[in-house]
Amino acid sequence: MDNIVSLCRLKMEEEVDPDQENAQIVLNQEYPELLHILTHQPSTTLKELCALPLTSNAGVVICPTSSPAAMAKDVLDYYRSAESSMCRDFLQRICMLCENIPMWLESRLMSVSGSPTNVSDSYRLHATESLDKHINKRPRIDHWEQFITSVKGLLRMKWEAMRKRLVLDVELDQVWVSVKRANRARNTPDQTPGSGDGGSKTPDLDVECGFSEARVTLDTFLQGSTGKVTILYGKPGSGKTIHMSHLGELWACDLGHIPSSHLFILLEFRHLNLLSQTLSFYDLLFQYYPSPQGGEDEKIAIVDYLLSNPEQSCWILDGYDEFQFNLYKRDYNNAQLDPRSPRPVAELIAALLHRHILPGCTVVFTCRVRDVTDLERKAEKVGELLPWNHHKIKEYVHKYFQHKGNLAAGKHATKLLFSNKRLVAMSSIPALCNISCICLEYFLQEIQQCGEDKADLKKHNKEMQSILQMPSTLTGVYLTSIGTFLSHLNQAKSAEVRLSSSTILPLTSLVSNYKSELSELFELAWNGLETGKIVFLEEEIPHRILHFSIVAGFISETELRQNGILVNVYCFAHLTVQEFLSALKIMTSVDDKELKNRLSLKTRWPSKSDQKTVFTNSLHRFLSGLASPHCSALLALLTKEDHSFVHKRQETVKKWLQQMCHTHMTGPKVLELCHCVQESQDKQLSKQLMSVKPKLELHNITLSPNDLDALAFVVNSSEERNIALDFRACSIELDGLELLSQCDTITNLSFHSRKYEDSFAEKLSTILPKLSSLKKLSVCDARMSAIGAAHLASALVECRCITEINFSGNNLRDDGTKHITDILPKLPQLSFVNLGQNNSSLQAAVYLTKEIASMNVQRIYIDGNTEELMVTFDPNQDRHSHKADSRAEISLLKQKWNKTEMQKLAHSLSQYPSVSVLNLSGQLKVETLKVLVLFLPKLHITEKITLKGCCSSLEAVLVLTSFMSQCTTVSEIHIRRKSPSEAVIVFNASCVSKSLRVNNSSFKPGDVTALCNKLILCHAFLELDLSQSPLKDGTIQNLVEVLPKMTSLKTLQLNGCIVSTNGALILVKGLTGCERVKSVQLSLQRESRVTFDETKSDRFSCRFSYFSLDGDSLGGLVEALQSRPQLSELDLSSNKLDDKDIKHFVNFLPGLNVNNYINLSDNDLKQPGMLDVVNTLSTCDSVSAVEVCLAEDPKCIIWFKQCKKQEKYLRVTGATLTPDHQKQLVQIMSSCQLPVKLEIKNSFSSSVEEFVELFDSSCAGCTVNIEESWIRSEEAVRLLCHCLELNRNISSIRIQQTTLCLHLENSNNPSQYSVCNILSLLHLSLVNCEIQGRHLALMKDILERCVHLTELDLSHNYLGEIGAEFLCSVIPSLPKLVSLRVDKDRCAHFAEILCKSLLQCNDLLYLSLSGYVISEIAAQMITSVLPHLKSINLSHCSWSNSGGVQLIRSLGHCEHLEELCLNFVQLDQESKMCLVQSLPRAKTLRRLKLRNVSTSGVFNVLVAVKELVHLEDLEMNNWKMLDNEVELLVKLFPLWTHLQKICLSQTFNNDQSGDKLLEALKNCTCLKELHISRNNLSDLTAARMALVFPSLIHLCEIDISENKIGPKGSMDLAKAISSLKNLIKINLTSVGTSELCAAVASLANCPQIQDVRMGWNNCGDDVAHTLVRVLHVCQSLKKIDLECNRVSLAGAEAILEALQSCPALQIIRLWKNRVSPTDAEKLSWKDRRLTFSST
Repeated sequence: MDNIVSLCRLKMEEEVDPDQENAQIVLNQEYPELLHILTHQPSTTLKELCALPLTSNAGVVICPTSSPAAMAKDVLDYYRSAESSMCRDFLQRICMLCENIPMWLESRLMSVSGSPTNVSDSYRLHATESLDKHINKRPRIDHWEQFITSVKGLLRMKWEAMRKRLVLDVELDQVWVSVKRANRARNTPDQTPGSGDGGSKTPDLDVECGFSEARVTLDTFLQGSTGKVTILYGKPGSGKTIHMSHLGELWACDLGHIPSSHLFILLEFRHLNLLSQTLSFYDLLFQYYPSPQGGEDEKIAIVDYLLSNPEQSCWILDGYDEFQFNLYKRDYNNAQLDPRSPRPVAELIAALLHRHILPGCTVVFTCRVRDVTDLERKAEKVGELLPWNHHKIKEYVHKYFQHKGNLAAGKHATKLLFSNKRLVAMSSIPALCNISCICLEYFLQEIQQCGEDKADLKKHNKEMQSILQMPSTLTGVYLTSIGTFLSHLNQAKSAEVRLSSSTILPLTSLVSNYKSELSELFELAWNGLETGKIVFLEEEIPHRILHFSIVAGFISETELRQNGILVNVYCFAHLTVQEFLSALKIMTSVDDKELKNRLSLKTRWPSKSDQKTVFTNSLHRFLSGLASPHCSALLALLTKEDHSFVHKRQETVKKWLQQMCHTHMTGPKVLELCHCVQESQDKQLSKQLMSVKPKLELHNITLSPNDLDALAFVVNSSEERNIALDFRACSIELDGLELLSQCDTITNLSFHSRKYEDSFAEKLSTILPKLSSLKKLSVCDARMSAIGAAHLASALVECRCITEINFSGNNLRDDGTKHITDILPKLPQLSFVNLGQNNSSLQAAVYLTKEIASMNVQRIYIDGNTEELMVTFDPNQDRHSHKADSRAEISLLKQKWNKTEMQKLAHSLSQYPSVSVLNLSGQLKVETLKVLVLFLPKLHITEKITLKGCCSSLEAVLVLTSFMSQCTTVSEIHIRRKSPSEAVIVFNASCVSKSLRVNNSSFKPGDVTALCNKLILCHAFLELDLSQSPLKDGTIQNLVEVLPKMTSLKTLQLNGCIVSTNGALILVKGLTGCERVKSVQLSLQRESRVTFDETKSDRFSCRFSYFSLDGDSLGGLVEALQSRPQLSELDLSSNKLDDKDIKHFVNFLPGLNVNNYINLSDNDLKQPGMLDVVNTLSTCDSVSAVEVCLAEDPKCIIWFKQCKKQEKYLRVTGATLTPDHQKQLVQIMSSCQLPVKLEIKNSFSSSVEEFVELFDSSCAGCTVNIEESWIRSEEAVRLLCHCLELNRNISSIRIQQTTLCLHLENSNNPSQYSVCNILSLLHLSLVNCEIQGRHLALMKDILERCVHLTELDLSHNYLGEIGAEFLCSVIPSLPKLVSLRVDKDRCAHFAEILCKSLLQCNDLLYLSLSGYVISEIAAQMITSVLPHLKSINLSHCSWSNSGGVQLIRSLGHCEHLEELCLNFVQLDQESKMCLVQSLPRAKTLRRLKLRNVSTSGVFNVLVAVKELVHLEDLEMNNWKMLDNEVELLVKLFPLWTHLQKICLSQTFNNDQSGDKLLEALKNCTCLKELHISRNNLSDLTAARMALVFPSLIHLCEIDISENKIGPKGSMDLAKAISSLKNLIKINLTSVGTSELCAAVASLANCPQIQDVRMGWNNCGDDVAHTLVRVLHVCQSLKKIDLECNRVSLAGAEAILEALQSCPALQIIRLWKNRVSPTDAEKLSWKDRRLTFSST
């Protein structure tokens, strides 16, 4: 280091030559570069430069606190005007102190600076001290230059040694590279050197090309790589190593684009594999390059300079594919690598890649395509070496044989090679081209020898033909090459013995002669394959084998500098040669397990989990090739085993290939499989592969001619012509494309990539006519212009089978589109064409539409924005047939139309026989629209015309509206004026009514008048829809004035049009004077509609909701409504009416002639207003019912009489009635002329008893039902007692669950009851209210005073023995007791205890004891009572055999029995016989209930009931009758003429039985209920229903659920339902079909229907919409069950909207439909009657 300091000081003291450049001139010239360098220096360095003594008269002040850029500028400006000596000294100090100065600039600065003169001593002293501190920072550049000189010498020697083995001269400007788009990580910093780096100014090809893949020369590609990480990849043998060595030689000769002052380092990964020990970066640099003579200090100085100037170095890292380690796994943090720290060589290389050492240097990696993924995240440039074209192959073959001294053989070899497509494809790779020449050399020698030896010409020609059978596989080529290698040995031996010529032996003879040497050579290759070794040291190869291999040409020798010492290393002629020899080793001697392990397909894009290998992965191809029968003899010769061993090996390979054919694989693996199949030459394997994978998708792969040849081999083996090839982003050489012409089984050929241009199209056009089976052709997203389209069009004319053409995503423009359009009529099988995204204009679209008018067009779709252009033809009809049923759908969207183009289009459209849909959405001006209207009568439109974006003006709307009257086939016009505007014109030749929708528009008063005046001319029934078009008051007034003139108007839809209460009032007042108005429905939030009758309407309904009505507006509304003679419904819900407004309205009520209902729900109604509404029951005779709810879901409805009724109805819920309210309520009830049925729920703030006490004799005949949650158990008993104590007018009292039911009657003799304290109660019930036996004691006194009690019901409680004893004690005090029901008590002995008291009930006629265990004692007691009874219910009872027999037998003595219920009673055989004997005697029996009694003895029971001619109710569910039993039952029905109810569910098992039953029922004309569910009934029974039901005029309830009725049966069912005018309830749950629209629609003929159940039918929205239409008709509907269907949100919303006009409807169940929980919650919140829960 001291020597360096002395030299530097000496340099400073040298005098400057007067001829040298002036320092100021240099400073001015390099000013920008120096400014950039100084700006990026450390602050300490910059301050030291600025701290030098400055002359006071310079006028420059340098502020040390300024920014680096400002300080640098100031100091440079100072020295530009300073003395020359000071300037020279300043430039020298820059060289000594500053970092990152380019070599060329540093050399110039040092040359112009010398020893400064005339400099003050202080300045010189300061400079010397500063130099002492910084002189060690930068080494002398001459050491650097000396090292560069030595490296250049080494690279020149290396190249000279390599060039001797080359056939062709290497010229980088003749080598072609495909530039790829680098896939870099997002945060990878840009390491490209700046302007001061002194690098090349060549622009970046990636940017300049403007395309992801450009084709440039290697020389041009590398010019843009300075300062970047570049990847150059190619196939094995593509010449990467040779080109990199030549690049080094060019640099060494001061040629090329890398400056000679930069360091060029070439490292080969195959040599780096030999470095097993760790080493530092210093060691790596001098491992393969000569160390400087100056020793370690000079090494350090060179490396330090390199580290300080990384941009002055270029690192070529060749053959990463041959490296045994992965670099992607070696990543670090952003810390710089210590160059002195020993590390594995892989980490040092990774540091270069990741810029952790020498950031800014130039790095070039070469590798194969599979290894790109390891490097590309850090790469800034990526390129692929392209294969040779045919010209280059010919040149190489000629040169090869020229070097052999045989020009004639070269011509013959070229002819032979190009006659073999396999060899041509293989020779596109330089190294494999050499193998091909070696193969040809052997063939030519055999031909020459055969010609010399054979005398007989015929024999000569025959053997010549056999010789000329060139190898057709890669394996065959390599086998032949072995013959060439071995023949070299024969030639060498002949030379040794001085023979003039040598005999060319057959391959088998050569192999036999050298079998031992070949075996050892195979072993060497195999060991290298196993250990990943491709470079062998001399001691690793036996001397005999080394000499044998070198002479033959199997192995080549090269020199390697290792630790400064030259050593000889050896490698096989090519990696594929080593792999082929290893394959021979595997097939001849390795065990079966190893063979199977080596059988695997290798993808071209391996994942990071794959194990890295240095080989080409050709082993599986060679193994497949050696499995061919052609190789059996040679393998048998090489192995020590017999022929069966070889056959077994080959079969193992074939079985693996068969397995692979059925495995799901990606495109690259499929391609590899094709190679293997081709190598095997097994046609059956090819057929199997194509049968499993008829479509081969190859994406983003570089396809060599070899690949295409393999594809052609496999594809051609297919027997069926249905093969599809899809190439996406695949690089294909044009010469290789010719190989596809062999594939005559291809039906679908696709190319998708910007790589395909006109030249590609031109080449493809020569191939297409040869593909005789081609049906589909796609060249998409490419760069084809009109020129390429013209080529393809000329070729497609010859493709008579073509059905689909897709040229979308190119640049055809109008000319190219016309080229394709012109050939379409010439393609008879064509069904689809796609020419979208080709920069074509409207003119091309119109031209296309015109030219194909004569063809059978199915669809034309052209979009000006997305540039889509597609045409579909009908493949099932003759192309030019013009059949009447052909329909063309034409869409020309987003076009910029003008009058001229529209006229051309209209003229073209007039030539089409029919057009179903015409879509001309785009910018159509009114003038253009008028042209369309003018031509419309000439167009044959069958469905609709769509016009988007052309209807924003009123003038356009009026033009379109004129269609309604001018064109008779126009049925609907839908117009939306607001953006996005749209118009749809619908055509229907048989239309009776027409519809005009002008939605989302804005209308002025005059606009509405003009629109309606246009419609006056339309005489068909008309529907006008102005929804979502807000109308102001003036506009509404104009509308009201013109509506009466529109005599054909049927419906006026105004959803979202009425925006104010005043506007709504104007409309109502104006329409009430129009006699044709049928209904007016106006709402701010719901549907608004006006409907008209053809003539004067007899009925008028009005809905006026969600407005803000006050007293004046309400009065005005009522006054307008009073002008109508009859008002059917009036809905004033949701209008914010308070109690005052309600009272005001009630006063008007007598003047309104309402005949259905008035809805005042969802207003601000309180208790006073409620009482005013309730008072209408007494003030208005026509009011029949009032429903009021003040709770969560406010409701207020006034119902009016529709027929004469004997009572009025009042329901109050959640009203919280005070005592005053209760009194007023009772007064209103007492003032009513008819009895009132009152239902009150959750409305009491005080005791119920006080309210009950208010009812006096004036309320006689009234019924009161009070429901409160606390009425249970003991409280229920106390309430009952208190009510009876407080009110003597109660004739009937019942508490069931939580509801108290009272019936009031006027007492006949009140004074008598008062004196005797006797109650007039007749009926007392406590049912299912959790009463226990101990609670009954509370009512003992009451019961003893109820001497007139006739009915007592205590069923479904927990009375127990205490309760039974209580009843026994009380019943004797009830002398007039007629009916006793005590069902289902849990006490086991309850019945036995109770029956003791039955003997004292002389008047008992009705007894119900269901659900008990009846002992023999109890049975005996019941038997004694039974003869006097009219009704006995013993359902769910059980008894002993003797007790049961006794009971059943006693039925025969019941002369008055009218009802017998034995449901779910298990009868033994004796009991059944007794029943059969007893039933015929009970001739008075009217109701017989035998559900689930027995499944045997049915026939005898039916015989027994034959005599019961008065039967009215028959229940025999679950009897499961046989056919003969059904026959008997059917014969009985004509006898039962009084039958009213039949329950036969789960009784039959076939459709025929149901048919017979229905046929028999036509005589039961009194029938009211029919239950036949779960009987497997189907369409036959449904058809019979349609015939029988019209005669059953009293039928009100039917249950046909859980059957199997089909779609056809549902139509018959609909007919049957339509005839049931009295139907109230129908159960269609799981009826068997989802097609229930007709059945639902038929309910409109059932005006009394109340309950409809259609769950579990899988019904969709069609049924929901049909139900909506029925709801408007069936006003009595209360319950609808639609659970577990397919009703969507749309269907549910339609039902919700319909509910507004159905106030009587209580619930619609929609559980388990296709409505999300969120939407269900929203719908339920809008109307609580919609429920989505399971309960």
